[in-house]
Amino acid sequence: MAWTATNSEGYAAPAALATDVVVLTVRDAGLLALTVGRDGGAERALPGGFVGAGERPLDTALRKLHEKTGLQAPYIEQLGAFADPDRDPRGWIPSIAYLALVPADTEVPDASARWMRARQPAPLAFDHEHVLAAAVERLEGKLWWSNITVGMLPGPFALSDARRVYEAIAQARYDPATFGRDLKATGLIEATGEQRAAGPGRPAAMYRFTSNRPTWGAGRRKRIAA
Repeated sequence: MAWTATNSEGYAAPAALATDVVVLTVRDAGLLALTVGRDGGAERALPGGFVGAGERPLDTALRKLHEKTGLQAPYIEQLGAFADPDRDPRGWIPSIAYLALVPADTEVPDASARWMRARQPAPLAFDHEHVLAAAVERLEGKLWWSNITVGMLPGPFALSDARRVYEAIAQARYDPATFGRDLKATGLIEATGEQRAAGPGRPAAMYRFTSNRPTWGAGRRKRIAA
């Protein structure tokens, strides 16, 4: 039986408000999304839940994200509202969706959680395939304009680490020297003054993003895949 609700004027109203969180990371040169199992449902879903009384949607998203990943302060931004009347078989339940980016080594304590390919996911519940596609498009669109990948590269990193992340998101190959020059030209990263020994070659200089908060860069120059 579908949930229904009416407002004080007698008009149909949403039966509840939910949040969904698209959690993305890069592993093994691929862009992956976190999915969870559903009680009584064969299809998997994005992490999320109902907004509680007195709770902001962002609070709900952060709470559910912490429950699934253990992260306290991930990179997260609002993705958009998804409110088609038939998006949820239980009734008219709009969702405020968020995009969260996490490091590749993030451990997921939820036993039902699984990572799947973000661009070719298995069938998902509700309208979550549409939500996931919107999140991937957002990530691609902001990749070279902002510090959005700070969630995946939160600590000191070598330019080769960053290049692997950017290549997986952009589905492109970058010349290492050109990539390093272009990323530094955005003004979004800075050298830490540290180096990391990696193999027989020269130690790699380490970098970090200048801010953990969402920040726009100096723009991008034309890039040609290697």
